[in-house]
Amino acid sequence: MHSRAREILSFALVGCVGFCVDAGTVVLLTRRTGLDLVSAKAVGFSLAVSATWALNRRFTFAKRAHPRWLCEWLRYVWANGLGGVVNNGVYLVAIFASQGLAQQPALAVALGSVAGMSFNYGVSRWWVFRNRFKH
Repeated sequence: MHSRAREILSFALVGCVGFCVDAGTVVLLTRRTGLDLVSAKAVGFSLAVSATWALNRRFTFAKRAHPRWLCEWLRYVWANGLGGVVNNGVYLVAIFASQGLAQQPALAVALGSVAGMSFNYGVSRWWVFRNRFKH
């Protein structure tokens, strides 16, 4: 398998972990604490972004990781915040447009995750985890 294909596969697998963190948090917070769907999603998304940064830094982009990890993490959070607009926008449309998706929020999270993944990969590959950082 070519290195780019491995990288994309690794990014997708890390994204699956991020999805589990995000969706699991949404389901747990809405069902166990009664937190509303929007607030639960904000918590889930925040936890998922940090988890995926750590995993992508260690596995997907290990050779491209920057020694100044805090700078890299901030870039990742900022960049994935933009991807989060796509991700969370799709999620919000889904839960407000469909009672079925509102009752099964993990499915709405999946729709948002798929929508944001391509954007996040591109930004991560070409801006966050690049060989030469311009400060």
